Amino acid sequence: SGGTKCQVVPLPSPDGVGADLAPGDVLWLETPLNPTCDVHDIGAYVDAARAAGGVRVVVDGTFAPAPLQRPLGLGADMVMHSTTKYLAGHSDATGGALCVADAEVAARLREDRTAYGSTPGSLEVWLLMRSLRTLHLRVERQSRSAAFLAEWLHGALPGVPGSEQHPLHGLVHAVHHPSLPSHSRHAVATRQMSGGFGGCFALELATEGAARALPGALHLFKDATSLGGVESLIEWRRKYDEAISPLLLRVSVGVEEPEHLQADLQRAILAVSSDAAAAA
Repeated sequence: SGGTKCQVVPLPSPDGVGADLAPGDVLWLETPLNPTCDVHDIGAYVDAARAAGGVRVVVDGTFAPAPLQRPLGLGADMVMHSTTKYLAGHSDATGGALCVADAEVAARLREDRTAYGSTPGSLEVWLLMRSLRTLHLRVERQSRSAAFLAEWLHGALPGVPGSEQHPLHGLVHAVHHPSLPSHSRHAVATRQMSGGFGGCFALELATEGAARALPGALHLFKDATSLGGVESLIEWRRKYDEAISPLLLRVSVGVEEPEHLQADLQRAILAVSSDAAAAA
């Protein structure tokens, strides 16, 4: 490690992060955050890092690849992508990528890659190059479809005007997607996610029983833990992370017709909610 020490600390707000920063630190942002779709203000954290001096800002951009969000243009030093997800986009390749703004840093990363041997296979590179040709088409459609479904599901929440007439009224507990005006960071997302709000959202049903059962009741969504592919996926996230609400499902929207996905969700949520109520 060359004497380097690593201490991980929770991320404070942009206004308070300066007190925790020192030269040589890395300020790591995952935005939107998996799986809850929380959003961090990249520009505000960049300003805090510059004020501290000698601090690099790294953004995990897996949930919002270009053209949705461009962290380097917002001042970040580095962007990390799981190319397995949206960049490859067909659930048939694994890998990762680092995008940097500084040519010197890029050269050092290439040297490290050569020394450590962490180069991707030729097939993975070919699959990734194939997929990047349709990245904009896929991601923009997935983002629009996710916003459409999130808005429709949000309309079922108690207290939302007109929710009494929604077919899922009372069966949805919460919906989390940056496109929703009710999202706590919607204004930040609107400013920094200029190409769209992402193809993933989090859905919370009214009961744990319904949430557990939903992935198995859907026809067009596959029960899987990946995301970003052309096929729609859903998972009960508590199965992998006990810190997550047992009501929460992560939804990765594919390129299918959004109205077909809507109909599938409506049918399945009605069915699992009825079964959960009968079992209670």
